[in-house]
Amino acid sequence: MATLAASRSTSEHHPARRLWEDLRGLGGNERIAVIGCAVMVGSLLLPWYESPISNDLVFTGIGAFGWAEAALVLIALATTLLALQCGGGYVPPRPLREWGLFVTAGCWAALIVLYRMVDRPKFTLSGHDQPYDLHYAIFVALGGAVLIVAAGLRMRPRERAKHPTPPD
Repeated sequence: MATLAASRSTSEHHPARRLWEDLRGLGGNERIAVIGCAVMVGSLLLPWYESPISNDLVFTGIGAFGWAEAALVLIALATTLLALQCGGGYVPPRPLREWGLFVTAGCWAALIVLYRMVDRPKFTLSGHDQPYDLHYAIFVALGGAVLIVAAGLRMRPRERAKHPTPPD
């Protein structure tokens, strides 16, 4: 009995183990949202842009880090925190709903990625002053945002079934 209490107290104080337990306790839709967040943040390490004169010259999301990329990281952190909290039993206060917050966060992230597709950094080298071309990772970031939206939309019918509308 004492060993069980000792192992329980060490798992409560070890942050990595507690995070792992929280992640294992998530429902399917919350896991999809967290995966979308990880994909979105992970895409910052991959090439978002390539130079117009050579495919070997690339620009990662971190290399072009600005307010938009910082907003994507913030959205991912907030969405992950919401998923962990709701997976642990937290219910957002009315009129907020978990699915609505996920859909809003995913749409906002998608809009920021679309903005970065239009507002590309300039490539200046020996007389070339053109914007960078898009590379695959910016589409990966957009896919992560779509995963967050999909997770929220998958939650909505389940929540409607919990709270049926009264008959007229």
